[in-house]
Amino acid sequence: MDYTIPSANYKSVKQLFAYCLLPIAYCLLLTSCKDKKDSFTVDYQYDYAPVDSGHYVIYDVDSVNYSSASVPPRDTVRYQLKEEVGDTLYLLNELCYELNLYRRNNETSPWVYDRKWVVKRTGTTFQKVEDDIKFVKLVFPPEQDLEWNGNIYIPANTTLYKEAFLDWVYRYDKVAEPFSINGFNFDSTLTVVEVNDSNAIDKRLRKEVYAKNVGMIYQEWEVLSKIPVPSDNWQTGKLNGFRIRMKVREHN
Repeated sequence: MDYTIPSANYKSVKQLFAYCLLPIAYCLLLTSCKDKKDSFTVDYQYDYAPVDSGHYVIYDVDSVNYSSASVPPRDTVRYQLKEEVGDTLYLLNELCYELNLYRRNNETSPWVYDRKWVVKRTGTTFQKVEDDIKFVKLVFPPEQDLEWNGNIYIPANTTLYKEAFLDWVYRYDKVAEPFSINGFNFDSTLTVVEVNDSNAIDKRLRKEVYAKNVGMIYQEWEVLSKIPVPSDNWQTGKLNGFRIRMKVREHN
């Protein structure tokens, strides 16, 4: 028997064969795309906020209190502060970590226990409770100029919020950039500007820098006013308020 395809029908058979292959090819393409999608993972960069028990950072702290009515008008205190991650605990059924703070006057003085804070790392945030005030310090993954409400857990109708934390907008000012301080050279850091407002009379600034596998390595915090002399400058004038600088001295 002759199985030769007539020339008149050869083109039709080729088209039919091609049409049969199209669904198969489409399914293979979908499977390939699905495999690629499933293999994609997001790097949330949690290592900017380590929470391993025993991890610690020691800071050199300069704290200056200003009072235009006092003599002298400024009081400067220098000391060292140690923040060490302690045991785990559950608050409202959520896993948290103790953050034990120790203080000493200088490197030759013994550490004295100061207080206990709490930290928590969720899938998208790093939270810190300082003296019963909860802050959202970081959001993951970090992106340049990303903004968030770091004071969302502070009730907006309280005097504390209105006088100290009103209109703060946290923002990543720098992401994955090197930073040098106190003899340390960190390859990858985040700079978070929490507030940076000033006018002729008042100034509010808080900025923090975080390094991978270390955590916070620098903080500057200023709440100042030039009352009663608005023409004074922010460095040498008669001021009211405080200025704090924290610089990493040691870490493990």
